[in-house]
This record gives sequence, C-alpha cells and structure tokens, in this order.
Amino acid sequence: MKMNPMIVHKFESKAEEKLFPLFEKTELESATVFHSLNIPKHERKQFAEADFVVVSTLGVIILEVKGGRVSVKQGVWFTKDGAGNINKLKESPLNQAKSAWEAIRNMLSEKSLGIDLNKVNFGFGVMFPDVKMGDIGIELAKEEVFDAINWDRKNLGRWLEKLYKHWSKKTKKTERLTVHEVEVLCSALRSEFDREKSLLAEVGDSWEQMISLTDQQYFAVDMILANDQVVIEGGAGTGKTLVAARACEILDAKDVSVLFVCRSPVLASFVKGRLSRTRVHVINFASLKSRVEKGDIPKFTALVIDEGQDMLDIDSIEVLDRLFDGGLSKGCWYFFMDPNNQGSLYADIDRSALDYLKDCSFKIPLKRNCRNTRQIAEHTLMYTGGDIGNCPINADGLPVIWKNLNYDSEQAQIELIETQLDQWINEESVSPGDITLLSPCTYEDSVAHKLDKRWRRKIVVINESFGERWMDTQLLFSNIRDFKGLENRYVMLIDNDVLVEQPYSINLLYVAMTRANAVLWMAIPNNKKAWFDQQRIDNALSVLEYAKVKRNG
Repeated sequence: MKMNPMIVHKFESKAEEKLFPLFEKTELESATVFHSLNIPKHERKQFAEADFVVVSTLGVIILEVKGGRVSVKQGVWFTKDGAGNINKLKESPLNQAKSAWEAIRNMLSEKSLGIDLNKVNFGFGVMFPDVKMGDIGIELAKEEVFDAINWDRKNLGRWLEKLYKHWSKKTKKTERLTVHEVEVLCSALRSEFDREKSLLAEVGDSWEQMISLTDQQYFAVDMILANDQVVIEGGAGTGKTLVAARACEILDAKDVSVLFVCRSPVLASFVKGRLSRTRVHVINFASLKSRVEKGDIPKFTALVIDEGQDMLDIDSIEVLDRLFDGGLSKGCWYFFMDPNNQGSLYADIDRSALDYLKDCSFKIPLKRNCRNTRQIAEHTLMYTGGDIGNCPINADGLPVIWKNLNYDSEQAQIELIETQLDQWINEESVSPGDITLLSPCTYEDSVAHKLDKRWRRKIVVINESFGERWMDTQLLFSNIRDFKGLENRYVMLIDNDVLVEQPYSINLLYVAMTRANAVLWMAIPNNKKAWFDQQRIDNALSVLEYAKVKRNG
C-alpha cells in the first residue's frame, strides 16, 4: 500500500511504529494509507487525529491504535506500558475511532468533490497489536479488532478485507470505487483536512483563499516534531510561517509549552490571532529583548523563530542564547529563515551567527512556492536576484503590470495609481480589501496620502494595533517592513523613487514584490530608471537559467 507520508521520523507510540511498515508491505487494490491524519473540525476536540486511514476501491476505513497492555474495568479503559506505568484513557479506543469516522464522513460531505459519496463504504476499527482480543474482555465485533494474533501472523491484508466486508454488510454499500474516485478522496483527505488559511484570510467575508501544505511542508512538520534543533530554509512564499504555525499547534496539542518569536510586531499580531486557540506565547523580538535584558526570561519548552534572517546578527543570537540554560546548543528550537541575502530588512546576515546555528541543528529546505505565480517569481529574480522557489502556477499566471508605468512627478504617479484602482475596483469589481498599496514610507509620507479623497477615505493602514479583520470595502496601505510575512492578492508597489534611496533597497524590493499572490503592479520613476535597468542587467543570467529550468519541467 502507498503510505502518506512515505516516511515518518517520529511516532507517537511504539505500536504505530511497528504497524507502519506492515501497512507498507501489505497489498490492497489501489490503496493509500494516511498516518496521523489531522481532523480540524472534530465535534468534541479542538485538535484530533486519526492514527491510520485506509482509502481503497473497497472504501474508507479509520483505525485507532493502542499499544501495550490494554484492560477494561467497569467500562473504563487503561493501558500499561513496558515500564509498568498504567494510564487511564479519557475515552475508549472504539469511541475514538467512531468519532474520527463521523468527523471525516461529515467533512467530506461538505466538500464539492464531484463524486457520489453515498456509494462510499465507510467504516472503522481498532488495533491492539500487543494483546489478544480474548484478554481484553469487551463486547466488540471480532471483525473490528486487529490483535496480537493478527500481528503475529502478519495477516493485515486479510483482516482489512474482512473489515471492509463487515462494514459493507452494515452499510449496504457493495459497489467498488473507481481508481479516479479513490484519487479524489485521497486528495481531499490530505489537502482539504490539513488546509491552512493564509495569514490575511480574514479580509471581510469575501476572502476565501486557502493555501494547502505541500508534501514537502508536511515532511518539514514531521522533521520538526522528530528533532530538537532544526533550521528550516525557504525563500519568500514557501510557507515558512504556515509550517511554523502548524508546528506550534501540534506541539501545543501535545502539552508542549511554545514561545513564538518574530521581528515584526505586525506579523506577531497576526500570528497571535492565528494561534489564539492555543496556549502558544507570541512575542516580537524587541519586546523579548527588553524582557531578557531585565532578567525576565519567559518559561517555555520549545522555541519557534519565524523570519529568522532578521535575527542573524551576533547581538540577536546572544539574546536567543540566553533563553536556554546552556544556550541554544542545549535547547529545543526551530529556526525558520529565508536563505536569500535579500530576505532581511534589519541587519546584514552574520555568517558566524548562521554557522553557529547550523553546527548544532538539522537543516530542512523548503523550495515549493505556495504564494506567488511564476511571473511574480521571475520578476522578483529579475530585479533583486532572489530565488523564491518553484511556483505551481506557471503559464496561467497573470503578467506583472510594469511596462509603460513610468512617471516624472508625484502627480503623474498619483494618476497612474488612481487609473489602476479605478480599473480594478470599478470596472473589474475587485474588492478593495484584496488590494494592498505597499510603500517604503509611512502613510503620511507616501503618495497614497495625496490620492483623491474618494480613495483616501477607503484606505486603512496596517499596523500592530489595527487588529486582524477589516471590511472588504477598505483599501489597504502598509509600510513594506510592516507587511513582512503577510500577503494579498493584488499588490501595488508605490513610492519607488524613495525606495531606491533607502538602506537595504534591494531587500525592500524583494520583500515587497513577493507579497503578491496573483497580481503585482509597480510604477518606475524615470529619474531612477537607470537603477532598475542595472538590476535587470545584473540578474539577466539568473532569469534565463530560471526560465530554462521551468521549460524543462
């Protein structure tokens, strides 16, 4: 059977660890086995997961696993591990399997999958690979239980077939699924169930864009949970913050106290909202540094650092070092960073600081871009030299709007901006909340402050205190630094005459351009055109190589 994920680096129980390779070696027609499938919409639990879910032409089976000695006393379930520790279970394995079965059926029924779910044979079972069923002393259909005898005889395939047949008799669903229907269900289970909302997904009621974790990102989460010190590297748009947030949620669900740190106060505010249902403590780096200097060290078990390239100087590393007794080399931490030199807006990356981290950590690369189109990736590479990874949206992406957008004066730039806003909002019915005006300036110093009042009255400025939700009738403005780690569908990069004069101008441009999901708009000042042209010349070879790789697939 095909396993998803193919490799698990840390199992929650020895029983799951011993069963995983048995599933892998078992043959069942067109079958995929999902291990540790997250169920975000469980009826009773904030965080739930199914140990194994088997999808084949015979239907969908949800399996709950319990290892060690198992006993039932007056309806209460207990397990006993190899060290003799007895643990009382909150609910029976049968009820766990049944509730997961109900949650998965309900969630799939809410999706427009294009297949008839009424023909799908859904069922569940429990697996006790360390005890014989007769030892348990419970009233349970024998077909629904995999026990030590089944394990000893390695007859998992035969047991699954009997379990499917058992449920087929109960559900009266005997028709086999097609290979296509199995593929649809498999795709829905992992992409739909573990789907992540982008950090700016609460733009009124109209924003419904979702970003799915890729197989590579699932691997990253698995590796995070399997190691104590990990550096996760990925360009802009590769989902670092999503992976970091998911890791925080899972660690929190396992009663691990987590401290989440990033440099930007605005990003910290949004992540705090994203993790509001957890006990994760979110703090921006300036506030953390102030506390540490006063000797007020936060209490936590695992440290998660996002946009870590903004803290790759010796002073910042020393602050992080003080969070652990014995320093970072003795702590549990996960450091998410952009390996591109253009990724930091705060300080030059100190190679010795990076080497210090890598010397005591495991490294995971993220190369699949989940935010930007190929057109935006190429344009970013053309002007900044920053490689933002492999983009899934290729030929169908919308072109970057930049040609013939030159201006000689402030008024000329205003006219260009207002013309584009009028076209998008009034002619093409784009929601203002889907558009962000990005500038290297504050709002008061930006040309946005001088737009016609019909546009100014729509503008809301993104900052730490604004909150996490606004109406879709509001047009967004943000300083580039404050929008780091965030995104929107349409991004207008304005005040580029000022940008060129800023320290870290290339870095600002890299961050700004990669905030766009679908459409990037940028006007070029004529008096700075030579600067932009030089960037294109300097990066021409990299752009050609990138295009060649994309053509060759």
